[in-house]
Amino acid sequence: MSFLTRSLKALGLPLLFALLWWLPAGSAQAAVTCNANMSSVAFGTVELVDGTAPPSANATLSYTCDNTGNSTEFVRVCFNIGDGDEGLTNFNPRVMKSGTNSLKFQLYQSTSGTIWGSNGNAAVPNPFVATLSIARRSSTSGSATMRGELLPLQSTVPPGAYQDNFGGIHTSITLSSSTTATPATCNTSMADNFSFSVTANVSKSCLVTADPLNFGTVNGLPGQADKDQTSTISVTCTTPTAYTVALTPSNGSTAGVGSMAPTGGVPGNTDTVPYRLYRNAARTTVWGSVTGTNTVAGTGNGLAQVLTLYGRVLGASANVRPDNYRDVVTVAVTY
Repeated sequence: MSFLTRSLKALGLPLLFALLWWLPAGSAQAAVTCNANMSSVAFGTVELVDGTAPPSANATLSYTCDNTGNSTEFVRVCFNIGDGDEGLTNFNPRVMKSGTNSLKFQLYQSTSGTIWGSNGNAAVPNPFVATLSIARRSSTSGSATMRGELLPLQSTVPPGAYQDNFGGIHTSITLSSSTTATPATCNTSMADNFSFSVTANVSKSCLVTADPLNFGTVNGLPGQADKDQTSTISVTCTTPTAYTVALTPSNGSTAGVGSMAPTGGVPGNTDTVPYRLYRNAARTTVWGSVTGTNTVAGTGNGLAQVLTLYGRVLGASANVRPDNYRDVVTVAVTY
C-alpha cells in the first residue's frame, strides 16, 4: 500500500511541472493596449467681418501604448476622428452649432493640409498614424498636434457660443501589432477612444469703409450756385446687429456742417470752403453725430451695406482764393 502511494506521488510531479511550463507559453501572446487624450480646440472670441483672416487653434493628442507581452512588438496605431455631435454626416467641412446656427471649421494634422479623418471614411480617410516599437513589458508615449481652422467667408454667421463635441462613436483608437514587422494597416476593432471639444465665441462686430467725397472744381466767387456731390459708406455688421453711423467734420460739428481748409498750395491762404452733409438726395435731412436724431441706422446681415452720403458746398457764401481745400470727416459706427 505504501508503495502505491509513493508511485502516485512520483507520477504527479511530471504532470505538475508540465502544467507550469504550459501556462507561460500561452501568456506570450501579443498584449498591446493604447490610450489617449486630446485637449480642446478653443478658437476663443472671433470676429468674422473685421476683414482679417479667420483664426486657427491647436490641440494636443497625448498617447501611451503598453506592451505586456514577453517580446518586442511593432505597432501601428490609428487615431480616428469622425464628424462630431453637431456636425452629423459633415466631415468636409465639419460644423459647430449655436442653437440652429452653424459655423464651419476643419481639423488638420499638424501644419499640413491633411484633414484628420478616420479609417473606412471615404470622405476623410486619413487618421493620424503612429508606428511604434515597444520592448517587452514596457510602454511608449508620444504626442501629436491637431490644427483647427475656421473656414473663410462666414460673415453672415450670427454672434453666439458655438461648439462641437467629439467622443463616444466620434473618435476611436485602432491598432495592429506584430513581433516581426510593423503592420501595414490598423485593425478595424476599436481599442479605445478619446474625447475633446471644439469651441468658438462669435462676437458682434462691424467693419466700415468710406470713399472720398470729392466736389471737384468749385467756383470761388460770391453768389455762385451750390455744388453737390455724393459718396458712399460701406458698413458690414454681423447678423442681426443693430448699428448707427455718425459723421463728424474736423470742427466737431454734430450737425454735419464742416469747412475745408487749404492744403498749403498757396502760401498765406487762410480761406475756407463751407460744406454740409446730408442723408437724402434732396439735401433736407442732415447727417451728423447725434444718435437717434441725425444719424443713419441699420441692421447687419453679414454683408456689405452701402449707404449714400450727399454733400453740398454752399456756393452763396463762397469768396475764396483758388487753391486745393480739404477736410477730414470721422465715420463712427456704434453697435
